[in-house]
Amino acid sequence: MLAKMYLTNFLSFSKRTVFDFTASRYSILSNTNIADQSLLKGALFIGANASGKSNALKGIGLLINAINGDNDKPLYFSNYRCHFAKNPITKIEYEFIIEGKRTNYEISFDILKKEIQESLLLDNENVLYRSGSHGELHIGTSSIKEENLDANTLFLRTASFNTGRFPQEPTLRALMNYLLNSKYIDGYNHSAKLGIALNKYAEENGVEKINNYLAEFNYGFSIEYDSKSEGEGISIIVGSNNQNNKSIFFKRNSFPIPNTFFSESQGNQVFADLLPQLIGVIENPGMLVIDEFGNSFHNKLAEKIIRFFMEKTHRSQLFITSHDTNLISNSVFRPDQIHVITFDGRNGSKVNRVSKFKPREAQNLEKMYLGGMFEGLPFYEEL
Repeated sequence: MLAKMYLTNFLSFSKRTVFDFTASRYSILSNTNIADQSLLKGALFIGANASGKSNALKGIGLLINAINGDNDKPLYFSNYRCHFAKNPITKIEYEFIIEGKRTNYEISFDILKKEIQESLLLDNENVLYRSGSHGELHIGTSSIKEENLDANTLFLRTASFNTGRFPQEPTLRALMNYLLNSKYIDGYNHSAKLGIALNKYAEENGVEKINNYLAEFNYGFSIEYDSKSEGEGISIIVGSNNQNNKSIFFKRNSFPIPNTFFSESQGNQVFADLLPQLIGVIENPGMLVIDEFGNSFHNKLAEKIIRFFMEKTHRSQLFITSHDTNLISNSVFRPDQIHVITFDGRNGSKVNRVSKFKPREAQNLEKMYLGGMFEGLPFYEEL
């Protein structure tokens, strides 16, 4: 699980900024929101528009996409540099606790030399090193050297997929499985309205498991994946008679008339398309990173999703940005899970956990935030 992340000269974070995902001394929600090794099951990033919330998530998303991405979508690390900083080197540092062992992975990119540096330490032992096009991998007593490494592909990905040694080390294999099972959902990606993730999941796995989760969630809907759906005297067919096209249909439990995915409410579309990723990280350790979480959701639904995740997962994490202040609550997140992002002019973005302000567990965190006690609150004065 991700314990800490450091961003330096990364988008709006010009100075080295630490994001701490380890539990503090608060006892609230300790049975649901804390995993082993005192690691938190994720975090909420709040703040004004353009404060840097999405940029914080991109620090996590960069690693997820770099490991899960394909070769026709290279990573252009120069795009992540802080443009108002003089420092030519962008650096991202990750600290994971995997199977009780500490794993430190660092990526840096020199905009002047156009070179990537990488290092991976397992309990302070150097396992992987990269400088420009040259890389070295050390597993046990054996070593592998690589030359002519691709400038837009991480050596971590290459070493894991293209060598037979990397997967043999259990901690490194667990780390890669954790990253491969992680998902980054960009808030500006409108694929949810097309049901891309849901249709792919239904085609490969059917919808029985999704409907079981909907029932446990007490959502009031079920879905079908077929070329035809019927209910209450209404029949809907997709495609022509010569085709066997299938589509997602919604049915309300209290009034089961069929409705196509594209005719459903935006909230139902977004929630249903989120389910495959949600199920994936509930059943297998990984990170679910969602920018602009809560768009199209009722406040109660957004709260329900987070509580459901925290209760059902054991070694997974949920990282989100949101403008829904109802999520700033001791009944949803612990104070050490709420990260307040502010933009401080030429100093760039900065972050403070709400736990830094030492609120009492019985206090109303949302009211305190809206009252300006935690920073990160926009002020729109009348002219």
